[in-house]
Amino acid sequence: MNMRFSKIKEFAVLLFSPDHVRCCLFRRDSKGVRLKAYASEAHDGTDPAKAWKQVLHKVGYSRVCPLMISGALKGGTFFRCGSVRLPPKAMRDALEFELPQRLLQQTTGNYELEFVELAGEGENVQVNVYTFPATDLENLAAMITQSGRKADYFIYPLLALRESDGPVFLPEAEPDFYFADGEWHSAEELPTDWFSFWDKTLRREFILPEDYGFNPAEWLGCLLTARLAVADDTRHTFGGLNILPKQLRPSRLRNQLRLTALLIVLLLINFGWGLAGQLSGHHREYSSLVATRNRLRTQVTTAQRKLKSAEKELRELSRVVSQSPGEYDVIGKLAGFSTVLPGNVLVTNFRLSDGGVDFTMRSEAESLNIPEILRPLKTWKVEQIQQRRRNNDAASVITLKLVSVEGEE
Repeated sequence: MNMRFSKIKEFAVLLFSPDHVRCCLFRRDSKGVRLKAYASEAHDGTDPAKAWKQVLHKVGYSRVCPLMISGALKGGTFFRCGSVRLPPKAMRDALEFELPQRLLQQTTGNYELEFVELAGEGENVQVNVYTFPATDLENLAAMITQSGRKADYFIYPLLALRESDGPVFLPEAEPDFYFADGEWHSAEELPTDWFSFWDKTLRREFILPEDYGFNPAEWLGCLLTARLAVADDTRHTFGGLNILPKQLRPSRLRNQLRLTALLIVLLLINFGWGLAGQLSGHHREYSSLVATRNRLRTQVTTAQRKLKSAEKELRELSRVVSQSPGEYDVIGKLAGFSTVLPGNVLVTNFRLSDGGVDFTMRSEAESLNIPEILRPLKTWKVEQIQQRRRNNDAASVITLKLVSVEGEE
């Protein structure tokens, strides 16, 4: 996985040397790359990692911030050589063939190397290379582990040099030599004004503190390493600088995945909480609607029952209203009927109906002409008459129906 240094917003550089440890915290903002904080501590003989912890604490370093370890290892060698453009793995293999010619001492054992391909046109390029015995990496790993931190890269500070740069002298890395024009030279030949070039260059590339306590020459190693981190025109890849063991590098991708998973869980919980609130609100609204429906249903049932009762009462009233008022003078007319009725006739039953009267009578007379008897009545007329005599019975039974004559007295 490649990391694009130029996209880093904040990073720290820790430069170690035999005497002291320096640390700088850089922050990229709209105005440029700013040196946000810096600190320096001398080594503690009893606890070599103590100074590392102190400077990281002083600059306010956070574990989420990329950390670059810089410095010179005991058996390390820096050189610049020509090559052709190659992928990182092929470039590393090609540079290994250069090692026998570049190492000052021909010793046996494994060597680690890191490199930076310089910007240029065409297929031929210049490459900055730093190589050191693999055993030196074990000592560096021990210091990183004892400091309680993990580092993204180990970068030799002179890897940031470009072909157009002036002489550079780093006592922390090489106290007896300075590097210029692609070669090492004796420190005794160092020009007195050599730092003027770097003072202008660094102030152009970084926003440095204006206080009098900050001397850029003392922090040149950190600034060169930071220069490599923020450069846009330097071709460098993770493969060229990736020499630290996996256990010493922070697992930011794993942490990001964990953070992403945590955020997803929190989003799901938030969504579930909101959904539960909505469901609860919907349930309350549904319960309210059901209660309203039941109340309205009860009211409708009660109204329907009352309506049926009112309809029944209305039908009864209508039936009463629609009935014929009947005979107003039924008593007088019955009295008239009783007057003309012979004494030998007995009324055994009578029933009033609309506009008429039904009679059941008995008589022992052998010859009885009921219509003739009733002729004097002007208010009644015979509608139906039946006269019969039962066997062995001297009396006859007469069934008579009279109807009222309207408008007659």
